Amino acid sequence: MENRDAVFEALNKGKLLTSTITGLQYTMIDGKLHARQGEKCDWHESGLSFDNPPSWLNLRD
Repeated sequence: MENRDAVFEALNKGKLLTSTITGLQYTMIDGKLHARQGEKCDWHESGLSFDNPPSWLNLRD
């Protein structure tokens, strides 16, 4: 994604974002960021804050 705001906009619209580096998937659940490894795993609250460019530049929907 091009910037932090684009990430939050996409997540708030219900999009599922995937890291091209780690393969983790991210989504918003009840206004909190959640992550999972692959489609078979349960969602867990994520501590990722998207405070630096590498944390959002590798995300794809």
